[in-house]
Amino acid sequence: MNPLLKTVELPYRGVNRLRRALYRAGILRSRRLPRPVISVGNIAAGGTGKTPAVIAIARFLAGRGLRVAVLTRGYGRTGRGGPVTSLDPALFGDEPVLIKKSVPNVDVIVGENRYENGLHINCDVFLLDDAFQHLQLARDLDIVIDVPHPRFSREGRSSLRAADVVIPRRIAVVDPQAIRGRRVLAFAGLADNEQFFATLRDAGAELAGTRGFPDHHLYTPADVASLRTAAAVADAAAIVTTEKDAVKVLEPDIIAVPIEFVIPAEVLDRIAALVAP
Repeated sequence: MNPLLKTVELPYRGVNRLRRALYRAGILRSRRLPRPVISVGNIAAGGTGKTPAVIAIARFLAGRGLRVAVLTRGYGRTGRGGPVTSLDPALFGDEPVLIKKSVPNVDVIVGENRYENGLHINCDVFLLDDAFQHLQLARDLDIVIDVPHPRFSREGRSSLRAADVVIPRRIAVVDPQAIRGRRVLAFAGLADNEQFFATLRDAGAELAGTRGFPDHHLYTPADVASLRTAAAVADAAAIVTTEKDAVKVLEPDIIAVPIEFVIPAEVLDRIAALVAP
């Protein structure tokens, strides 16, 4: 790990360890919403696939006829938050917009105070996005996505004992035939762009080049022009990116590669048991 990053990580982990101890001792108390709450989170700072996992669980719950409300903070937004009413990543953040676009029949509510936001939503189940450290809100099922050797950890691995379920990151391209054997230029603005590029290679794509941007990057016309130039120089047949980045680019010839998070069957069984009437 970068030594400078390590000097930031250790105090950050210490603060989270102290907060968790205060909640465990009852000095700080979580508040409870009136419906079951399922949290999806991680101990790594991004790069675990939590948004695809939230989408997969939301689809599963909605497919059972349940009214689902996703409560999320909405990083990178310029708006005040509230229910996602348009697919505008500048107003609501790229991840909330992607969730709403992927599962249109669920409510997605953006804001830091997820307890207050949840009180005003009529639903059957709440789904918390990126909430393992959001101890202010009680949850009925705490799901944590674990990845080996994260670049930056919010908490030590001992904190995984507080989770109800720990699952590995398992991402699959929905239609690998669409990119298999194609020479493409790939770009992404994620916490870990290399994981996306590796997923494309595993699916059989030939990467003529890659371009990485910071997480939640807001793309400019100059960025798009630069990508087109790089693709032409590399003789790439297409430019591809993540679904999360595609909602901010909106260029019809840039291909968003659909991926899905594979939730273990036993975890889906626990979710189903939690929300059973």
